[in-house]
Amino acid sequence: MGPVEEMTHLARELAASYEARVSSVEQIIAATHEMLETFRSQREATRSGLREALARAASLRRRDFDVMMQALLARQEAREQAIKETMRDYLQEQRVLAGTLKETLSAHLARTQAEPARSDAERARAVEELLGGIMARRQAREREVRALLAEFQREQEEIARTLEGLLSNGGSPKVKEFKAALKLVRAHHTRCAPREGGADE
Repeated sequence: MGPVEEMTHLARELAASYEARVSSVEQIIAATHEMLETFRSQREATRSGLREALARAASLRRRDFDVMMQALLARQEAREQAIKETMRDYLQEQRVLAGTLKETLSAHLARTQAEPARSDAERARAVEELLGGIMARRQAREREVRALLAEFQREQEEIARTLEGLLSNGGSPKVKEFKAALKLVRAHHTRCAPREGGADE
């Protein structure tokens, strides 16, 4: 097998491996959706427990609790939706990139085969440059998505820890403690807001 045939074979293998990678991205997305559901059910269970504990202790009416939690829940639901959209967009980008990679490699290989004056080393270098650019874009986007997911997971865990802490302190939680916990969560959201804007762009 000559150098051109080797490059053609390599390009086909690379395109096939990238298509397999898209399949693994689909699995990651499914796992992300499961994670979101788990967070949602944990949050709902904690919210219900806290709501009832505060109502039983006659510290806070259920309606007042719901109003106080509304902003937190709305933000969490918006973040979940943003994560789902980001993952959906990421998958679509990967699919498009796999198709583009295949088409670009085929076109590039056809052009280089039609240029007999170029050496095999020049052809190989041109393919490497092409692949390097594509892979660099893919890796940068993957890092963005991973960072977004990690931040979201940390945020969910902090909220759960904060609210569950109110229930686990032994006695009935006090309204003052609940307000302090909400204030703490809001402060965390305020600190994270600038990073979110950069990650979604």
